[in-house]
Amino acid sequence: MAKERGRGKKLSKKAGLQITSMMDMFTILVVFLLKQFAAEGALLTNADNLVLPNSVSKKRPKEVNLQIAVTNDMVLVDNVPTVPTEDIKNIPLDNPNPVDPKLEEALKGHYASEEEMVRLGALNKVEGKIVIQVDKNIEFDVLYKVMNTCGKVGYNKMNFAVMEREG
Repeated sequence: MAKERGRGKKLSKKAGLQITSMMDMFTILVVFLLKQFAAEGALLTNADNLVLPNSVSKKRPKEVNLQIAVTNDMVLVDNVPTVPTEDIKNIPLDNPNPVDPKLEEALKGHYASEEEMVRLGALNKVEGKIVIQVDKNIEFDVLYKVMNTCGKVGYNKMNFAVMEREG
């Protein structure tokens, strides 16, 4: 029996804090924020000293497998410096198949990794997708040689990173 206190009021046992509902609410909030971050997070990381060309295109990449950045100084594969841009400029224009061996070797390593992932079942197939970030002041012949090297290795689905501007 509860003790009586004063004018007929009964003391009740104190109820503990019920945090189940609060935990459910916080869990839902965390899941929502994670989904928002995953849906709107930056898919591409811009290389240093890189000024992308402007575009009115609204298309965004769904998934980024491999990135190449061509700056004034260096060509980077997944943000790893691979070959100086000057070396690619020095490939003769009259060469019928202009390919840079260092860049080709780096891309072959990434392609072999994707093939291994297919063999292990992590990927369905090697899709050959690549995103190319090119400084807007780079000459077209450098871009052509990089694209030719990508195509020779098997990266034939090329997309270009651009800065979105109002159209």
